[in-house]
Amino acid sequence: MKKLLLATAVCLLASANSFAQYKPEAGTVTTEIQFNPFNQNNENFSIDGLKLRYFFNEKHALRLNLGFGVSSNKFSDEGVLNDGNDTKWNSDLKSKTGNFTLGVGYEYHIDIAPRLSVYVGGETGFTITTAKTTVKGETGSSETDLTFKNYYNDNIGSFDPDETDPLAGLSPTGAFTYNLKALTGFDFYMYKGLYCGAEFSLGLQTSKYKNLKL
Repeated sequence: MKKLLLATAVCLLASANSFAQYKPEAGTVTTEIQFNPFNQNNENFSIDGLKLRYFFNEKHALRLNLGFGVSSNKFSDEGVLNDGNDTKWNSDLKSKTGNFTLGVGYEYHIDIAPRLSVYVGGETGFTITTAKTTVKGETGSSETDLTFKNYYNDNIGSFDPDETDPLAGLSPTGAFTYNLKALTGFDFYMYKGLYCGAEFSLGLQTSKYKNLKL
């Protein structure tokens, strides 16, 4: 599956190795924590990026981007069948997914003001996504215990099991994704070794989903 990602804003809060001037110089290594305020894809916890940058000089920098996120969904229900015997039933669903992203790229920095610089660049990398869903249920004396690897239930707070289709309500999620993006952003240096900024990107993703495993 291919997906085009349009201009996603990312807020940054960062710190850098101590240096004599506000902006980085040759040999400076910076670290950043990135947050995306616009979309977390229903994840319970997500770090959009832990970015490291190595500056060859004031204009050229190599970047390494790490990101991860986890999400889980639980749902339980019970009732009585209208079968003339008042057969009791119950079902429990536990679904979880996680992802890890690695990207490498390049940035070209342009001085705008003593404490402000903008940059353009590109990044390539991959994302590995895992998923597992467990469904347990009882109908009278009959029990069900199924585990679906690489599938996830993202309908938070609801699940309607179908005996004829055990995958009803589940989505293929486990995948390997190739990422490619062009980017631009700015850094504002508030103090020596401390800065914040924003980044915007236009990217392309190609995903290959993993097969279902029971």
